[in-house]
Amino acid sequence: MLGDDLRETMQADDICRLAAENGHTIDPSKLVAANAYLGAAGIAGALGNGAEVVVTGRVADPALALGPLLHAFGWQFDDWDRLACGTVAGHLLECGAQVTGGYYMDPGAKDVDRPEDIGYPIAEIDVTGGFVLTNPAGTGGSVSLRTVREQLLYEIHDPSAYLTPDVVLDVCAVTLQQAANDRVQVSGGRGKPRPKTLKATICHDGGWLGEGEISYAGPNAEARGRQAIDILRKRVARLRDVQTHFDLIGVSSVFNDAASSHLATRSGSSNDVRVRAAFSAGEVEDVRRAVREVEGLYTAGPAAGGGVRLSVTPLLASASVYVPRDVVRERVEFI
Repeated sequence: MLGDDLRETMQADDICRLAAENGHTIDPSKLVAANAYLGAAGIAGALGNGAEVVVTGRVADPALALGPLLHAFGWQFDDWDRLACGTVAGHLLECGAQVTGGYYMDPGAKDVDRPEDIGYPIAEIDVTGGFVLTNPAGTGGSVSLRTVREQLLYEIHDPSAYLTPDVVLDVCAVTLQQAANDRVQVSGGRGKPRPKTLKATICHDGGWLGEGEISYAGPNAEARGRQAIDILRKRVARLRDVQTHFDLIGVSSVFNDAASSHLATRSGSSNDVRVRAAFSAGEVEDVRRAVREVEGLYTAGPAAGGGVRLSVTPLLASASVYVPRDVVRERVEFI
């Protein structure tokens, strides 16, 4: 199934102009990709014409379940409530083992059985759109009201108006019932007419990303790690147009920001830390020079650093925009 690539129907200047209307400034010469999220209609059409396997470009996750349901049950494309029910099924299935306890588990607070054997979910769906969500026999994990509720609300911006290419879903009307062990009955999805626009992701050249890491362990390790960051910050400041970010893993990483303000508020005496430095710039040689400063810490930095790892990769930036449906030319090609 093709048609998600906006470059087939739009010039780079027009795509970037559309991005600007959505608040993003992109140089047309740096455009890499622009793909709209398609819905379930093309999948259903391909199956109806005899396809055994449908390979798609960019599509919305729930469409992978809704398309086969449209084909199997003959639902109409404006039967909003059934489309909503099929979208609920697709949304619950889209992250695989997340609804059977993966990404849900939290030791001592939210435990699941045999997580090492966690299963992938099965939805037993009838023509009305109601379904039972269950787990394959003999697998680990759990299908419960709690796991299903978490996945139902996952990545939902507005529970009363979850926008998809096929329908605007109201999950507030969905009801859940524990039918048996590892079996949850799901019903009651409500739908409204689909949005007039489609979401698209525009990717463009963002320059280069460099990363370097080095470990410090033993007495006074945290102080040595902090000194390494200070040295790197000052050395790299001499380079042109290089953006920096530093983490001290073991003290502050996830909550740190570009200014290291979270790290500055932390104090401790960890004896096992790892410095992570990230650099970005438009020119690859500037990033390579910055990364080499991490390796330089071996003999030109604090004592007893080790385990240096370095990488330099292209940096891809992205922007999310809304596009009119009429610029998308969805089609199916049979092989």
